[in-house]
Amino acid sequence: MIWRSLLLVLAGLAAGAALAVFLVFGLLEIGGTRVGPWATNPLIGASDAGPATRAIVARRGLLALNRSEAVYFMAFEDSDGRTLRETCEYRVSGGALPTRWWSLTLYGEDNFLPVNGDEAHALTRTDLGETDWTFIAGPQRPDGAPWLSTRRSGAFSITLRLYHPDPVVLEAPETLDLPEIERLGCGEAS
Repeated sequence: MIWRSLLLVLAGLAAGAALAVFLVFGLLEIGGTRVGPWATNPLIGASDAGPATRAIVARRGLLALNRSEAVYFMAFEDSDGRTLRETCEYRVSGGALPTRWWSLTLYGEDNFLPVNGDEAHALTRTDLGETDWTFIAGPQRPDGAPWLSTRRSGAFSITLRLYHPDPVVLEAPETLDLPEIERLGCGEAS
């Protein structure tokens, strides 16, 4: 009887630990709404977010603001569904976004800024303009174009932050016209 109880307790602990690892590190990490390559979770920054969402936010280091202050969209793949990789070059293009101000930040596979000495981790509306903008994300600085460095980033992601978003961002994020991510080519070890 004691062995059976001990076995049930151990099985419960193992199942709970596996579920926690899956929720925090698994494929459902972002969840929520997808718009092209971009995904957002309506609970990030919401006061009614549950423990699983809070664990995801803590793990990813989003330091999520309240949803009325910022909404976060993340891309782990290009517009054709291919994983973003440091050895490839991408053209990211977009236009006016329904928000007061926005930024795009590249994070490495470890969810931190890549340590590569390029000082090219983020771009903002101030850098790119409000309408019809384009930049390159890749391992080498392009001539004359805004750039996010992918060197030493592994399978990276790009986070789009919309600060003080218009109501449509909160009410119907699936209707937004978010930036396209086009893979231009890949170098070594692609």
